[in-house]
Amino acid sequence: MQNCEIKTNENNEELVQHGDYEFPCALYFSDIDVYTASEIAWHWHKEIEIVVLYEGSVSLETEKESIVLQKGDGVFINSEELHYFKKIGDEKCVLISYVFDKSLVIGDKGSIIERKYIEPLVQNKTLSLFKISEKLSRKLEEVFFEYEDKKFGVEINIRNILSSVLLEIIIENREKLIEKKTYKNLDSQRIKGMLDFIQKNYSNELTLKEIGESVFIGERETLRCFARTIGISPIEYLKKYRVTVAANLLTTTDLPVTEICMQCGFNSPSYFSKSFQKVFNVTPREYRKNKIATM
Repeated sequence: MQNCEIKTNENNEELVQHGDYEFPCALYFSDIDVYTASEIAWHWHKEIEIVVLYEGSVSLETEKESIVLQKGDGVFINSEELHYFKKIGDEKCVLISYVFDKSLVIGDKGSIIERKYIEPLVQNKTLSLFKISEKLSRKLEEVFFEYEDKKFGVEINIRNILSSVLLEIIIENREKLIEKKTYKNLDSQRIKGMLDFIQKNYSNELTLKEIGESVFIGERETLRCFARTIGISPIEYLKKYRVTVAANLLTTTDLPVTEICMQCGFNSPSYFSKSFQKVFNVTPREYRKNKIATM
């Protein structure tokens, strides 16, 4: 089984068109095990995302929050919100996702629905995640399978259920939306820039100073920014990213392990093996052997 990866641009924005002009919404049924390390890497998109966990257990993180979803749980992820999924435990883990542009629910541009309700929601960067009621989560599951079965009228049902979810969130957070509707987060811009710098330069020797300088901040502020947003240090993120790239090379190329080690920025094969085992619980050679056996 070949590993899947989220394709992103230099700012970690996902490079996938979700839906089209006629129907600006895409629905996905995603098995997290097909992704490297059973995780969907840090990424963001302009569209709103609503997720229901169909099977298993998963950790969902944004720059400001972290929650655990169990089977049947639903969650709203705001527009342009950097986020990451990590499978918990050994059970199969499957997500149902609705990724949609706000135009699906606002009607005409500049409508009262956009100005009074939706725009304050998507502009509020303090509201990155919101758990959805059990009733709406079940309905989201039902509508997904109506979509899979190509049931007549399903596009209207999709728009209706997504509108209901957004209305629930807006009502629950009415005061917060009034108070914070124009809030902008400098940390969000900085962390996206630093993650991009790391992903472009991971094969080189990188220092904390260089990572911070990529967005014009000092070492201490770099550490604080990472802590406030994704919750790990810059060097920890760098090491984990290198290991994830290495895992993909182990399954998609015939390169020797020592060459992959060097290509991914590790100067010591023993340190590479130790770092790899910390993430995958097996050595690089064992990982390659296990993946080949399942292909």
